[in-house]
Amino acid sequence: MATTSATPVGQANAVTEIDRLGFQFSEIAQYDLEQLSPDRRVQCREARNYAPKESVARYAVQMSHTAFPPIVVTRDQWIVDGNTRVGAALLRKEKFFPALVIDANYATASQKTKDELLALAATLNAQNGVPLTGRETRVVVRRFIALGWLNEQIGRAIGVKASTVTAVRKEVEAEQKLEKVGLAVNGDDDSIKGASLRALGGKDVLALNDVPFKTLAELARDAGFNASEIRDAAREAKDAGSDTSALAKLDTLKAEMSDRIRQKTLTGVGKPPVARQVRQHLGNVLKHEGHESEMLERNPDEAAKHIAAIEKAIEVLTTVLNMQRSQAS
Repeated sequence: MATTSATPVGQANAVTEIDRLGFQFSEIAQYDLEQLSPDRRVQCREARNYAPKESVARYAVQMSHTAFPPIVVTRDQWIVDGNTRVGAALLRKEKFFPALVIDANYATASQKTKDELLALAATLNAQNGVPLTGRETRVVVRRFIALGWLNEQIGRAIGVKASTVTAVRKEVEAEQKLEKVGLAVNGDDDSIKGASLRALGGKDVLALNDVPFKTLAELARDAGFNASEIRDAAREAKDAGSDTSALAKLDTLKAEMSDRIRQKTLTGVGKPPVARQVRQHLGNVLKHEGHESEMLERNPDEAAKHIAAIEKAIEVLTTVLNMQRSQAS
């Protein structure tokens, strides 16, 4: 490692982050930019977000008045940080620019070292560049997780909320268990994604043994379960006790979902049966049992509307109840 006595703030930040990751580096005051290629850069951004033209033009003007921090590159000329600075300097017909050269070759590095270089690129970008998009953030967070970083470490590095890191971590854990039980991860159009995938990475679902977990994942995929439905089904299966009882619960649920599964197969979209939706909504009411006062409308101006809505709901539910009893008898 080497530093100078009059280190710009940007350079000091880069040195701090390079040291944090344990890389050795050297300083080159006049680094030949013509050695670099936009095809050799550590990818923490989507291609369209590297060195945007308006930023390159602005930097080119500012370089006449302001000293910019050095770029960061690997020993084999991969750009870790400074794509916009490189573009601006070349726009000014300036072939040389200060650089911090990391003592590592990206092309032949281990996956761990590549992940560490990407972590460095993302961290420096967060300090100096245009913020990562939501999609870019999720990709980068996955690489941080692969390195074993804690949520707070990831948050410090790229300024991302803990909730975002937690969500991505759930996706990763779900994918790992799906792969373990032999299910495709984000393969074809039937694969589970988004909130449903994160639900499969929740503690209640991951607590299931492999066979019930696989059965639930297949059911969630085939019926198009949303996150809430996945969590509810997992709790029911877990509360059943043994794997045999859990599978019996899931088989019953699958039979109940037969029409929905057929609809999902035909249209690609599965909606919960209305009867199940009713039970879910009623569950939101029943959870206040014993604390009914919590459901009272405190605003006098809204009280009449509240009474009318409750009376109408009771009327409709009474009709449904009588019809259901007649069908069951």
